[in-house]
Amino acid sequence: MHKVAVQKTGATAYDWVEYFYQNAREPVLPWEDATRLSGAERLVVIASIQQFQLGESASGARMLERARQFSRASGDLGLLAALKLFLREEQRHSRILARFLEVENAPCLRKHWVHSAFRWIRGAAGLELCLKVLATAEVLARPYYAALGDATGSPLLKSICNRIFDEEGAHLRFQAFALSRLQQRHSPLARTLGKACHVALLSCTAALVWMEHQSVFRAAGRTFSRFWKETWQEFQALYQAALVFNCPRTPRI
Repeated sequence: MHKVAVQKTGATAYDWVEYFYQNAREPVLPWEDATRLSGAERLVVIASIQQFQLGESASGARMLERARQFSRASGDLGLLAALKLFLREEQRHSRILARFLEVENAPCLRKHWVHSAFRWIRGAAGLELCLKVLATAEVLARPYYAALGDATGSPLLKSICNRIFDEEGAHLRFQAFALSRLQQRHSPLARTLGKACHVALLSCTAALVWMEHQSVFRAAGRTFSRFWKETWQEFQALYQAALVFNCPRTPRI
């Protein structure tokens, strides 16, 4: 994957639109590799992949409607365009995982209570909370895909995990950018309280992810302590990036 171009403090939504367009090509993955999961590997990873495949498939229709309202109010039409492309890339992850499940003769899930619960939360939330819920999923996805790649000997699954892991890193920078645009409206106290609530959401969700997917983490040699450490590092990086994007641009002399 090419280097994420959007690293600068003064990045705009249109920089992200350009990034997502550049990254829109279908990834080259070793679909022709004949290696299949062993019986033991299937017991560890298939049900877990099915859950994540369903989670990556969200259309984000209600979030986009809230983004349209924000764009009309703020005049920031670029953010809406970038969000659409971001969601399209998330849906590509879902298609890749679905294709892998098909290769392994495993069905995709049509529903799961975890997915339904998060869909309900996003549907009831405003744009900022909706983005925070989505960012929470991205924060947890990075340690998950790193562990999933280590839990199997399948070259195809390892390649898929590496690709999604990299793209989720870019997605977190985009989430930091989007959140910075919304948080500029808040006082420092409101931002502090908002982060504290986000920490609570992250903690509860991390416990749920461990409960549902610990077979993958344990097969990869991860303890809960390591999983939480990696998750917390991703979360801190999210907020540090948001602070950078919030910094005013340095005037050119």
